[in-house]
Amino acid sequence: MTRKIAFYGKGGIGKSTTQQNTAAAMAYYHGKNVFIHGCDPKADCTRLALGGVPQTTIMDTLRELGEEAVTVDNVV
Repeated sequence: MTRKIAFYGKGGIGKSTTQQNTAAAMAYYHGKNVFIHGCDPKADCTRLALGGVPQTTIMDTLRELGEEAVTVDNVV
C-alpha cells in the first residue's frame, strides 16, 4: 500500500534533514521504495539526497518547455 508523508513548517526547523533521514530509514530498514518530492525553491531535500549535485527543478522545466508542454515524464 502506498503511503504519503509530508513535512511542513516554518523555515530552519529541520524539515529537509528529517525528511532525508526518514526516507533513508524507510529504504534501508524496511526495504521500501521512496519518492522524494520537494517544493522548496532551494531544492534542499533533493540536493541532500544527491550529495550536493545540482539537478533540474520543476521550475527550470517550466521555464524551458512552457506550462503546456510539461508532463509527469518531464519532471519525475
